[in-house]
Amino acid sequence: MSQARIVAVTFRTPPLVKMEEFANLVAADPGGDTVAQVIRNSAITTKGMAVNALLEDPRRWTTRRRMDRSLAEARRLGRTTVTAALAEAGLRPDRTTVTAALAEAGLRPDDVGLFATVTTTTHSAPGLDALAAELGLRPDVETLSLGPMGCYAAVPAVSACAHWVAAKRRPAVLLAVDLFSPHVQPPPYDKEQAVVLTLFGDGAAAVVLLPPEAGEPGGAEIVDAEQLTAPAHADDLQVHMGDNGLRIRLKPSMPDVVAGSVAIPARALLARHRVRWSDVAWWAVHPGGRRILDRVDEALGLPEQSMATAREVMREYGNTAAPAVLAVLRRLQTTRPLAAGEHGVVLACGPGATVWALLLRGT
Repeated sequence: MSQARIVAVTFRTPPLVKMEEFANLVAADPGGDTVAQVIRNSAITTKGMAVNALLEDPRRWTTRRRMDRSLAEARRLGRTTVTAALAEAGLRPDRTTVTAALAEAGLRPDDVGLFATVTTTTHSAPGLDALAAELGLRPDVETLSLGPMGCYAAVPAVSACAHWVAAKRRPAVLLAVDLFSPHVQPPPYDKEQAVVLTLFGDGAAAVVLLPPEAGEPGGAEIVDAEQLTAPAHADDLQVHMGDNGLRIRLKPSMPDVVAGSVAIPARALLARHRVRWSDVAWWAVHPGGRRILDRVDEALGLPEQSMATAREVMREYGNTAAPAVLAVLRRLQTTRPLAAGEHGVVLACGPGATVWALLLRGT
């Protein structure tokens, strides 16, 4: 597919809120008991909330107020996340300004040729792309604003950046941010809305991609990607803008849809590159919810470490949409980095119903 490699992945969240405290907040509302029951069964203990509903309740905010706050918080969180990714990639922007640090490391600001952003929850033009100037990148750096795509967005975004790196032979930075706390909906809560309230948390992830010849050795090469869309189940998961911000539709059939579809793009991807299923070192699975992870595990029989890592990320942060699978990828590459020639697979699912698979190879 491309000659591009991931050399850094970072993940950040706003301050974490305990789910039991969030349950207490809505306890007196119509349907609050349903929310509490879903929280108890969710296997999520904390999640990040840029707008902490325990301190300022956004449930009666207008859509405009929600979107304005979302943009401000997304830029704030995105800035720290990209800064950390640049530092991890050896650009050390934590020392002074990004510009000075790049020069100190022997890399100039114009070495970053593409700054791509993806979000489903923050809609504005300019939006997250406005961070390019704050990060010290050149005024003529290419910017690419992607979204909304929902929970699978990180995989096609990484794939697009990899194609760009392969064509231009210059580094690219991807930022994924999704914030659900500004969009907490007002009561009453039925079972579906209780799941949405519980499941989705705030987060940001950044990825630095280099051509193979640039920078220090190491990282994971992006080999190829594969997508599958099942339009018959397009209604199972949808995200729309309403009078009270984002309105998410999440049917209980979604775990079965994902479990029945996820192996198809994965098998096609591995077959195309003559990689055996048993030879994949680990699988970074999108932590889309307890039932989704359980059904995917039943359907695919993935390695215990891979599923345990996805469950850990979900327990600590909930489902942060696009950043979520990148958080799993980061944790796997930290605890069990791919050795040269080893393969890993990233799996993400979302609205459509859409499943993406991304094949990585250690370098």
